[in-house]
Amino acid sequence: MGADGVVFVADSQRDKLEENINSLKELARNITKQNKKFNEFPIVLQYNKRDLPNALPVAVMDKYLNPLGWQRFEAVASTGVGVFDTLKAISKLVISKL
Repeated sequence: MGADGVVFVADSQRDKLEENINSLKELARNITKQNKKFNEFPIVLQYNKRDLPNALPVAVMDKYLNPLGWQRFEAVASTGVGVFDTLKAISKLVISKL
């Protein structure tokens, strides 16, 4: 069983960047193991915890986590900011691929 699309939620805190990069690499490996092309797979990024003082700038997050130019949304999950927009985007992507 596999997924039709993924929302990759990245923690925006500066000290979580390496963990985010490693998680994204693991996602790429898992998608590839399912005989799917990672660069064509429906993925939306959510940069969470944007309200924290140690949140990296979006440009830095993009540089390390978004080389393929996926749609990405800034979010504060604890208040719901950006969450619905992210879900709407991944839903549209997945439906367009079916």
